[in-house]
Amino acid sequence: DYVVGPGDTFVVQLYGKENASHSLTVSREGAVQFPEIGPISLAGLKFSEAQAVIDRTISEQMIGVKSSVTMGTLRTIRVFVLGEAVQPGSYIVGSLSTMTNALFASGGVTPIGSLRNIQLKRQGEVVTRLDLYDLLLSGDTRDDARLLPGDVIFIPPVGTTVGVVGEARRPASYEIKNEKSVGDVLKLAGGLLPTAYPQASRIERINSQGDRTVVDINLADAQGKNMSVKTGDVIRIYSVLDTMENIVTVDGHVKRPGINAWKPG
Repeated sequence: DYVVGPGDTFVVQLYGKENASHSLTVSREGAVQFPEIGPISLAGLKFSEAQAVIDRTISEQMIGVKSSVTMGTLRTIRVFVLGEAVQPGSYIVGSLSTMTNALFASGGVTPIGSLRNIQLKRQGEVVTRLDLYDLLLSGDTRDDARLLPGDVIFIPPVGTTVGVVGEARRPASYEIKNEKSVGDVLKLAGGLLPTAYPQASRIERINSQGDRTVVDINLADAQGKNMSVKTGDVIRIYSVLDTMENIVTVDGHVKRPGINAWKPG
């Protein structure tokens, strides 16, 4: 599905009545100058279509000659990465580059930039949006669109955030998009650690009066997991106690000092 443009190179191998190899570069006018045939317009075609055009032209104008067409050196394109990028500006990238390639070139997203609403703008219109959570948490690259010359990648400021602190696998501040409940946010955080004590969890929240408050929740039942979250919430998950129950400690001049299980008798 690669679209041919000025600067791309084709390698054409002729065989049959005549054997030769030609390296042809697409000019600014969008055509390649083929020896003994003349210009062949290729710009704007997909690679498979350009291949078919070259094969058909050679078979029609060079009787007894067949061709093998491959891609040579690819062109470079200039794109813009703007908004909350570490180094916003204009970048020259390969013509097969995607949105993530340009983001890497710009140094990535700043701490106040959105990871879930990265916009690809083409001629002033938003053509697609990239959610990096799909890529980073699920390995989904479907929205990582191919770039064209002059594209703008715009990173807006971060949206609604919820923090997860304590005994979660990935404690962090998460930007929420379609996540509405505590359970949805915990899925982003990778779930709870084995040392978590979900019955004694809480949400630290700023209420409508501007006061800091705490809401106790039990993450061991469905009601606690279905509790809705608000921007600025911090979900705090505590660990089990370090104390041990039903044990007897043996210490001193014995072969194996240490902790032993207690049982009646």
